[in-house]
Amino acid sequence: MSNLFFYSGCRVLILDFDGVVIESNDIKTEAFRQVFGGFPDHFDEMMAFHHNNVSLSRFAKFKHLQFLLGETDNDDFLVEIADEFSSYVLDGMADVPLVPGAESFLKKATRKFPLYLASVTPAEELGLILERLNLLHIFRDVYGCPPWIKPDAILDILKKEDIKPEEALLIGDSAGDQRAAQVSGVHFLARNSGLDFDAPQPVMFSDMNQISNYLQELLS
Repeated sequence: MSNLFFYSGCRVLILDFDGVVIESNDIKTEAFRQVFGGFPDHFDEMMAFHHNNVSLSRFAKFKHLQFLLGETDNDDFLVEIADEFSSYVLDGMADVPLVPGAESFLKKATRKFPLYLASVTPAEELGLILERLNLLHIFRDVYGCPPWIKPDAILDILKKEDIKPEEALLIGDSAGDQRAAQVSGVHFLARNSGLDFDAPQPVMFSDMNQISNYLQELLS
């Protein structure tokens, strides 16, 4: 059966960022290692928490560390480690490669659809990274966390475009993206960046070249 059958009514594409547009998951993990390395008594527990909750925002992970340290009333603590983490991430993004096929996919997609970005990266940092990569102009709008959680970002996009959920497609690389699509009712395709998905497994591809080929009729 033609792929176009499933997505023939698609009017908007929404992309996750890390692991879909750029190969940055390892950069984020290394940044967590650097930050959590400053707390050796909780390092293993925090890295396990990170790996078991990849789709959580960095701030949720820092609040978990704050709880373990008994620093729940110390807002300055959260600001300090968030700034430290962001510094590591921005340094690591200097040479970050695009996901194979992402550049070609973006060129094809923007000729056909409004293209949106929804990420758990904070909005300000996300904008800086996109500007460095000369990608900001590609997207009609960009949603970061904070202030947006991904399901709310998707719902806002649907409202902005005045479309039904089944008229949008989210491409992501994690169970968190998969759940956001389920909650909001949009279609979902997975890029396999090495992260886990919920059962039943979604339609999944190794890179954006394969996704582009799968959606060839839609993007043509």
